[in-house]
Amino acid sequence: MLRLIDINAHTNRWRAKTGAVMLLCAGLMACALFLPPVACAPLILAATWLAALAGARVPARDFAKAFVIPMGFLATGALALCLSLTWDDGVRIAFAREGARTALQTSCRAAAALSVTLLYAFTSPLSRTLALLRRFRVPAALIDLMGLAYRTIFLLDESRAAILRAQQNRLGWRNARRALRSAGLAAAALFTRTHARAARLERGLQSRGYDGGALPVLLPPSAASARDYALALLVPALVAATTLLL
Repeated sequence: MLRLIDINAHTNRWRAKTGAVMLLCAGLMACALFLPPVACAPLILAATWLAALAGARVPARDFAKAFVIPMGFLATGALALCLSLTWDDGVRIAFAREGARTALQTSCRAAAALSVTLLYAFTSPLSRTLALLRRFRVPAALIDLMGLAYRTIFLLDESRAAILRAQQNRLGWRNARRALRSAGLAAAALFTRTHARAARLERGLQSRGYDGGALPVLLPPSAASARDYALALLVPALVAATTLLL
């Protein structure tokens, strides 16, 4: 899923407008957190999905796939809030009205916040996000650590896939006993590769004279215009105004 999001972040139409997208998502997230969730959530969902599919041209299948998976966990938790156990005359399961109200409000707020988070993740490459954080005077060491950790995740995922593919070709997952042994061997090999990559990375930074300062990253200029920033402010304002009227 992380690789799918990263591919879309580097290929969508808004990939060079990270500043305006960040402003838009910040406004919509504020609406999701502070406005009444039942009235506000449908408007935020409509705005984020319209922005992702029609504005940034993110494939609907990819965006829906990333949205449905966490919503499944959310639905399971909401269902548990709607039920109550009573111990009077044996164990009885009943419908909890207050729990259902809480589940509805929590689900609406969480769904709205999730859609805003996915909108930003699908439209903003990490390199441009780190550049914006550097403008906001975030410590350079923290920014570099975020970038290196993000890249390391993909390298480890490639190593994991290669190890599992080699084990499957050797029938290492044929039965439960072999699968358990193969899982242990894969974990050990992945740990060894992780340690080796970290050591090579440290030596590489030291050989280039890295002393804790910023790692320069060349980026093309931002394509966000004044109109984009105006729309980024207008959409959350309209959502907030409509919610308060409702």
